[in-house]
Amino acid sequence: MSAVGGWQVAAALPEISQGLHELILGNEVVLLVRRGDEILAMQGLCPHTFARLADGQIDAEGWLHCPRHKARFRLADGACGSGWVLPPLRQYEVRVADGMVLLPDPLTPRN
Repeated sequence: MSAVGGWQVAAALPEISQGLHELILGNEVVLLVRRGDEILAMQGLCPHTFARLADGQIDAEGWLHCPRHKARFRLADGACGSGWVLPPLRQYEVRVADGMVLLPDPLTPRN
């Protein structure tokens, strides 16, 4: 991946279909979520047992469900849903330019 002006190329936009996509950037597992024209980026491992969230499910209300234990995280802000006491998922700013999905370089959370 290349970096330009504080941003690194994470993926080509055409490679990111609707749904969940896992990336490895440096030492970080990052989850890209595409819903319509919106692309979100957040930590890709559950803070409970480090399950890969790309194997999870998104429900109609905008919650991401962990594939291992069904804890859920709100896509809008990464907050953990009721029934679990877990930290929110780290979220990253996303830019799209020239058909490329860009993430901050270095990768720093926005929350």
